[in-house]
Amino acid sequence: MKLLIASSIDEIIIEIRSQLAAEGIKGDQLTFVDTVDSFVKKLKTDAYNLIIADYAIEGADIWQLAKLINSTSLSAHSLPIFLVKETCELEIPSLLAREYSFSVISLNELGAAVTSTYHDNQSIGYERGPINPDKHNLLIIEDDEDAAHSAFHSLKDSYTIDIARDGLSGYELWESKRHDLVLLDLMLPVMTGDVVLNKIMAVDELQPVIIVTGHDRAFNSKELLLNGASEYLCKPFSMSTLKTQCQTLLMRAKLIYQAQYTNTKLKTLTNLLWTLDQALAQKNIDKAQRVMAAIKTLLPGNPSEDEQLNLTGLEF
Repeated sequence: MKLLIASSIDEIIIEIRSQLAAEGIKGDQLTFVDTVDSFVKKLKTDAYNLIIADYAIEGADIWQLAKLINSTSLSAHSLPIFLVKETCELEIPSLLAREYSFSVISLNELGAAVTSTYHDNQSIGYERGPINPDKHNLLIIEDDEDAAHSAFHSLKDSYTIDIARDGLSGYELWESKRHDLVLLDLMLPVMTGDVVLNKIMAVDELQPVIIVTGHDRAFNSKELLLNGASEYLCKPFSMSTLKTQCQTLLMRAKLIYQAQYTNTKLKTLTNLLWTLDQALAQKNIDKAQRVMAAIKTLLPGNPSEDEQLNLTGLEF
């Protein structure tokens, strides 16, 4: 196994080495790069099995890096990517990570995940090349076996599906796996669907949830939709309707998560700039340097030479 590691943070590099060594992966199996240019150069040697990356290196963040890897010019060299969670200033929505074909993994889980992915790819004869995004994962919380069976067989070709038979186990399964989409029945044993919805919304108010129920009550639909449900389908409904709703809600969720992530990023940058201003006013150089490092993580890349010349001549 050979790994290409895009990292520029000394503490992260040390911990990556330690976690991989615990899985028997030696130092000579690792290649480290800290700029996007050196990353592309090494990637084209076609000698690696997996990629491990910080949120940002010089020249690109994870979104740009993933886009680059899967572009036409580099798709022949594409490889699975693990993003180190500890290098992210902001939480990465799992739906967006899947869209960009990378996995977010914490350092203490990295070694096992790398080993497992490598062996899985070896067993299926994985070859380098364009990476198709993983199927969206779907959770069906439904105690009616026939209804759950129908939905499963209708959607299994498009989604990776889990099924729970009661509200409590359904919520616990969602909490551990954070599915992209939930089909939630209302009349459930142990914990009713409205309670499950409230608990999910308390964790992630953007989580797409389709309520499925045999009780067509206007009051119920209004309350549930206002409390966070994305759609309300009354049984019986056609499987084509269900498929359309799933596709529509996932497309909408992607846009919403992207907008939220961008807004959170802008707020974080605003706070960092204010903190930097305060640190400079107090002549706290160490703090100012730490804040600048955080800002550079969120805004990777340097101005071009022409842009640098223009910036040099600016008067403030």
